[in-house]
Amino acid sequence: MLGTAASAQITTGTVAGTVQDSQGGVIPGATIVLISESRGTRGVPGVTNASGDYVFPNITPDTYTIEVTMPGFRTLRRTNVAVSGGDRVVVPALIIEPGGASETIEVTAEAPLIQAQSGERSFAISTLQIESLPMSGNRNFASLTSLTPGVVGTSRLGGGGQNNIMMDGISAMDTGNNGQMLQMNIESIAEVKVLTSGYQAEYGRSSGLQITAVTKSGTNRFAGSLYDIEDNSDWNTNSWTNQKNGDPKTQSKTRTWGYSIGGPVGRPGGDNKLFFFYSHEYRPSSSGGNINRFRVPTALERAGDFSQTRDNNGNLIPHLIRDASTGLPCSASNTSGCFQDGGVVGRIPQDRLYQVGVNLLHRYPMPNIEQAPGTNYNLEIPRPIDKNLLQQPAVRVDYQLSPALRFTGKYSGQRQKRRVIQGTMPGHNDVLTPYPYITNYGFTVNYTFNPTTFLEGTYGSIKNELAGGGSGGLLTDSTSSLASDPLLAGLPILYPDATVITNTGYYAYKVMQAENPVWWDSAANRMMIPPTFGWGNRIGGAPPNQQFPGYLNINKTQDVAISLTKVAGSHTFKAGFYNNHSYKAQNTGAGGVANLSPFGYINFGNDTNNPIDAGFGYANAALGIFSQYLQQEKFVEGSMIYNNTEFYLQDNWKATNRLTLDYGVRFTHQQPQHDQFGQMSNFFPEQWSAAAAPVLYVPGCINGAATCSGNVRNAMDPISGQFLVIPGVANSSAAIGTIVPNSGNQLNGIRAAGDGISKYSYTWPTIVAAPRFGMAYDLNGTQTVVVRGGVGLFYDRPDGNTIFSIPTSPPITSSQDLRYGNLRNLGSGLSPVGVPAMRTFQYDADVPQSWQWNAGIQMALPWSSSLDLSYVGQKSSERLQVVNLNQVNLGTAYEARYQDPTRAASSVPGATALPTNLLRPLQGLSAIEQNTTDFGERFHSLQASFNRRFRGGLSFGVNYTYSLSFTGNTGLTKRLQHDENGNATVRADQARYEDLMKNLNRQPHVLRGNVVWDLPDLAADGGAKRAIGYIVNDWQLSSIFNLSSGTNYDITYSYQSNGASVNLTGSPDYGARILYVGDPGSGCSNDQYAQFNRNAIAGPTYYSDGLESGRNLMRGCAQRNIDLSLARTIRLGGGRSIQLRMDAFNAFNIVNFTGRQAQAQFVSPTDQTVLRNTQFNADGSLNQNRLKPRNAGFGAVTSASGLRTIRLTARFGF
Repeated sequence: MLGTAASAQITTGTVAGTVQDSQGGVIPGATIVLISESRGTRGVPGVTNASGDYVFPNITPDTYTIEVTMPGFRTLRRTNVAVSGGDRVVVPALIIEPGGASETIEVTAEAPLIQAQSGERSFAISTLQIESLPMSGNRNFASLTSLTPGVVGTSRLGGGGQNNIMMDGISAMDTGNNGQMLQMNIESIAEVKVLTSGYQAEYGRSSGLQITAVTKSGTNRFAGSLYDIEDNSDWNTNSWTNQKNGDPKTQSKTRTWGYSIGGPVGRPGGDNKLFFFYSHEYRPSSSGGNINRFRVPTALERAGDFSQTRDNNGNLIPHLIRDASTGLPCSASNTSGCFQDGGVVGRIPQDRLYQVGVNLLHRYPMPNIEQAPGTNYNLEIPRPIDKNLLQQPAVRVDYQLSPALRFTGKYSGQRQKRRVIQGTMPGHNDVLTPYPYITNYGFTVNYTFNPTTFLEGTYGSIKNELAGGGSGGLLTDSTSSLASDPLLAGLPILYPDATVITNTGYYAYKVMQAENPVWWDSAANRMMIPPTFGWGNRIGGAPPNQQFPGYLNINKTQDVAISLTKVAGSHTFKAGFYNNHSYKAQNTGAGGVANLSPFGYINFGNDTNNPIDAGFGYANAALGIFSQYLQQEKFVEGSMIYNNTEFYLQDNWKATNRLTLDYGVRFTHQQPQHDQFGQMSNFFPEQWSAAAAPVLYVPGCINGAATCSGNVRNAMDPISGQFLVIPGVANSSAAIGTIVPNSGNQLNGIRAAGDGISKYSYTWPTIVAAPRFGMAYDLNGTQTVVVRGGVGLFYDRPDGNTIFSIPTSPPITSSQDLRYGNLRNLGSGLSPVGVPAMRTFQYDADVPQSWQWNAGIQMALPWSSSLDLSYVGQKSSERLQVVNLNQVNLGTAYEARYQDPTRAASSVPGATALPTNLLRPLQGLSAIEQNTTDFGERFHSLQASFNRRFRGGLSFGVNYTYSLSFTGNTGLTKRLQHDENGNATVRADQARYEDLMKNLNRQPHVLRGNVVWDLPDLAADGGAKRAIGYIVNDWQLSSIFNLSSGTNYDITYSYQSNGASVNLTGSPDYGARILYVGDPGSGCSNDQYAQFNRNAIAGPTYYSDGLESGRNLMRGCAQRNIDLSLARTIRLGGGRSIQLRMDAFNAFNIVNFTGRQAQAQFVSPTDQTVLRNTQFNADGSLNQNRLKPRNAGFGAVTSASGLRTIRLTARFGF
C-alpha cells in the first residue's frame, strides 16, 4: 500500500473497546491514545468511562497503535489495529497489569473478524484485494462492489433504489442518470466501502448501494510506484461471435502508464504534520477494426426499381411495392395494384418518383456486397482505428495541525484527447467530442473539541461536460448540414425555425459559438442538422442517422456535509447536515417522447395501416410517403437545478457489554428538480374540458364519394364540413388528425409553472422522515458469535432523466405529429397546426422509498475465517414509472364510430381506424406521458459470506445469494379507461395485469469468490537453494470466480403485415403478448440453434387484451467465469521491488451464451404457418442461410461473452 486513506465525511471510522484488569474488572479513568502507524501522529487522548469503555469516532482510515496508560499500571500498546472508512472497529478487551508506567507491554492485534456493534449490511474491499485481484476494463473502483454479497456488477440484487457513489465524502454522481460520473482508477484508491442495505441514518440521498471510495494519502515515509499496464488484442482469443461469423478479431491496444508518490513534507520519519500523495495515469489507446454492416439502397432502388429488392430476412419482395392510387390489391396472387413499369413488377415509373426522396437514397454509400438470402445487409465497413489519450491525475494533501485539528484537500480528474471520432459510416456520422473533461475537488476539516466531542465538515464539487447520445458528439461532415448537402435541398421542414437557439444563455449556444460546427449558422443562431429517418422493419441494419447529441450538457454538483459527534457514557450521538446542489443544463430529449426533437423525425417505414403505404421504406422515400413526421416547434434546453437537503440524528448505544443498539432518523427535504428559467408545465386531467377541446380535421372525400384515395382524400373540418384546400397542394391528407385553426383551447388542462401551481411545476412533500434501527448482540461476549439485524426506511432521489424533457410541453413549445402523408404536399405550402405530446411529472408526487430489513448471525471460525448467514429483504414503493394519461382505450379502433369513412371496409380489425390523434379521449393532445410515483417491488433473499483474512499467505472470500422472490409492478403502467368526457379510471383488469406481470428479473443463484495466495517460498540457507529461491520465491496467485444464474428474458413477435397494436388490441397504446401453446423450455440449452422450443410459441391474434402471457418467463444461460492473476515480485532491497504480473480474464475460455434471437417473425396474425426467420427447414434440417450468429434464426444464439483476454503489468515500487 502506497499510502493510507484520508478522512472525509462518512468515510471516517470508529474505534471502540473496553479496558479491564487481569481479573476481568473494568478500569474507568484510563487514558487512551491512538497513534497512526503510518504517520506517527497522535490523536487527542480519551478516557474510559465508568464501564471501562472508550469510543473514538471520526477516525481517519489507517492502521493504529492503541496506547493505554493508568497510574499504578503498566503501559499497554496494542499494535496493528486497522480502521476502514465507515467501520465500527470493536477491539477485544485490553488487559492492563499492575506495574510502573515506564514498563510497557506490546500486543499485536488482528483485525476483528465480525461486526460486533452495528447491524447494517456493509463490506470493505481492502487494499490487498484492490492491488492483487484481477480487474478488467478501466479498473474502475466501483467495479469492486461485485465482491460483496447481494450485488451483481454495481447493482443490488432486488432493486429498491438507485446507488449513491462518493469519493472522500463528495458525490461522484451524474444527476442525469444517477450513474457514476468519474470512474477513477484504483491506483489512487486505498479502499472501497460498500453498504448494501440497512445502513445508519448518516447515509442518505439514495436507497440503493452506498459506495464510498477513500483515496490514498501520504505516510511518514516516501513511497511510490511506476507502472506499465499493457492490453493488446493480439494476445486475446477472438470472440466466439466473431469466430462463428467468420469475422476478424477487433483491434484494440491500450497502454496504461502511471506513477504515484506520497510522503511527508519534511524529514521522513520525523515529527511531520503535512503529508501529500500524487498519482497520474495515462492511457494511450487505439481501437477499431470491427465490421459494421448496413442495408443501404441498391443502384436499382435509387432508380426507383424494387423488382430485385430483398427484405430484412433476405427474401425477395418484388410484388410488395404497392400503388395506393389504384385502389387495387397488390399481392403475390394479384399484382394489379402494384407498381410496374415496362412490364417489370416492382419498378416505379419515373414520373411518379419524388426527387427529394430519391436524393435521400443517394446520401449513403453504394453496396459493396450482394445481399444474400438469410442476411439483412449489403454494405460492410471496417471501423477505422481510433486513437485516444485519457489521463487521470489525483492529488491529496493532509495537514495534522495539532492532535485536535486536521485538514484534507484533494483533487481528482479525467482528461481525454479532444478529437474527431470516425463514425460507424465514416464520412457520414463522424463527430467531435469537444470537452471530455471531469473535475472533482474537495476539502475536509476534522476538529476535536474535547475527548468526547468531534466535528467534521466537508465541501466538494464535481463537474463534467458531455456531448453524447445521438451520433455521439458534434457532427463534423459537410453532409450533416441542410445548407451544404445538395441532396437535402428541398426537404420540407414542418417548423423551419425550430432549430434557432433563441436563448443566448443556453449552454448549447455557448458551445455552438465556441466550436462553430459545419451545421451552425452563427448569423441566424440556427442549427442546420437534417431530420432523422426511420425505415421500417423490412430494412434490417438501416444506415445511421446524423443526429444532434442526445445530451449536450454541463453537469455540476456541490456538496456540503457537517457532522457533530458526542460520546456520552455508553452512547455515541451523532447529528449531521448534508446538502447536495445540482446544476445541469441539457437539451431536451432524454426520457422524453420517442423521436421528438426540433430537428424532426420522418418515418418512411412500411405500415399496413397507412392507406398510401408502398410496403417498403426505401420505396416510400422515393415516393415521398411517410407514416409519421414528428417535429418539436423550437429548440429548448432545460437548465435544471435542485437542492437535496438532509439532516439526521443517530445514536450508537452500548446497552450492555453484549448488546449494542443503533437507532436514528434521517430527514429529507427533496426540492423538485426544476428549470431555473421557468420552462416547465403540467397537465391536470380534472381541468381538461371536452367542450373546450380543439377540433381536429377528419378524412373526407372532396368529390363526395363514399370512399376515396389519392388526391381525392383530404382533410375536412367536421364542424363546418369544409375541406382544407391549399393552392398548389395536390391534397391535404397530411393534415388529417391535426388542429383546425382557431378552434378550442390548445392549452386545455395545461398550466405553466407558477401559473396557479408550484413554480417547479410539481411538488414533493416538504419533509420526509426515515427512521432506522439496528442491533448487534454478542452471544458469548467474546466476539465469536454475534446476532445482527436492522430495519429502516430509505428515500431515493430520482434521476434527472425523469424531468429533462418536460420543457418540450406546451406552452413552452408545441409539436406536430403528422401521420400517413406525402412530403411533396408539405413542401408546397401545407403547414398544419400540430397536436402536441407532453412529458409531465405527477403534480403531488410522493418521494420514492424503500423499507429494508436484515437479520442474521456472524461467527468467527478457526483459521482466521468467519461466516455470515443472513436473511435480507426490501419493499419499495412510490417508484417512478411512465403512465400515458391519454391512452387510447382498449378496443377503440374496432368501434364503428372510429373508422375512416374514406376507406373501404377491411377484414383486418383496426385496419381502417382513424389516425391515432382522432382516437384519443383527450382530444387536442397527443400522448401525455406522466412520471407517476405509484409503483413498487418486493425482494426476499438468503445471503451467505465466508471469508478468511490474509494470514499465512492466504486470503479468500466466497459470497452466495439465493433470491427467494423478486416481484412487483415496476416496469408496468396503468391501464386506463376514459369515458366520453375524458374522465379516466383504472381498468378492472389492472390487478390481473399486475399479477400476470409480477415477476421481475430474479437471478436465483449468484456465487462469487476471490482468492489471494502467496505461493510457498523455498527456505534458502545458501548455496543452490538460495539460487533456486531467486526463481521460485515471491510468486502470488489470485483469482475472481463467478457462477450465477442467467437473467430473464421474454420471447416476442413481429408481423410483416396487419399486426400492429391498433390491429391486435384496437389501441396503439396496448401491445399484445406472445402466446405459449406448449412448454418452451427454460430458455437455455447447449444447442446453439435451439435455445428453447420454438414450436411452443404462437403470435397473438386480433381482439387481444394484451394479457396473453406474463413477463420474465425465460431464463438465459448460467454465467461462469474465472479470472486469474499470476505475479512475481523481485525484491531489490531498501523497500524497493519490481512486480511482473499477468492477468487472464475468462482464463479458460468458457463460452457463455448471452443473447439469442427471441423474436418470432410471422407473416400476419392470420398466417403463422411459416416463420419468416426460421432456423430450421420444414424437414427439420438447419437452414444453411442462418448458421452464423449475425443471421441467427428464431431461437438461435446471437452472442456470447468475451473469451480470454490477457493483460501484462510491470510495476516498480519503493
